[in-house]
Amino acid sequence: MWGDMTAFQQTFFVIAIVATVVMIILIILMFVGMDEIDSFDGAVDDMDFDLDAINDEPISGIGGLRILSIRGVLAFLSIGGWTTYLLSDAMPEWAAALIGAVAGAIAAFLLAYALKQAMRLESSGNLDYKSAIGKPAMIYIRVPADRNGHGKVILNHQGKMVEVDALTDEKEDLIRNTKVEVVALEDENTLLVKKTK
Repeated sequence: MWGDMTAFQQTFFVIAIVATVVMIILIILMFVGMDEIDSFDGAVDDMDFDLDAINDEPISGIGGLRILSIRGVLAFLSIGGWTTYLLSDAMPEWAAALIGAVAGAIAAFLLAYALKQAMRLESSGNLDYKSAIGKPAMIYIRVPADRNGHGKVILNHQGKMVEVDALTDEKEDLIRNTKVEVVALEDENTLLVKKTK
């Protein structure tokens, strides 16, 4: 089998296998609860590219979607790699690679959308944010200075990782991955946060 493949097919086969195995490991870790720890460490789950100084949304996002997360890149490489590998016998390599790239991009987008919806479901409901006062959080989407707009934070609240709207009285914008503390409630679904020292 391996000897019958072209170098092009071998390359995409290896990319697809490695990405698929790593993605399966991350899914297993997510189901056993190891995934939540990474949200605060800036490790596996939060390795997104970021241009918060320019835009309210992460560069990896469209409307808050985290497409260039580790999971998004793995979905792109896995689905794109398998698609390219499987189509490379039926069409020219450039066409297989193009279709593979499109399939991978669609997979990354769908994964980001599904994770955003899951986070939204988890963050809505009957959560009482009064008990979040004094808790640590991390900026997910930039929070503009002097209450000039809403951003989002992620925090562990009532046993769940939740995404919540946030404001700040700080004089500088709070950018992605900044550690903050919840100091008050602005309303029942919006937290007032300050940067931790």
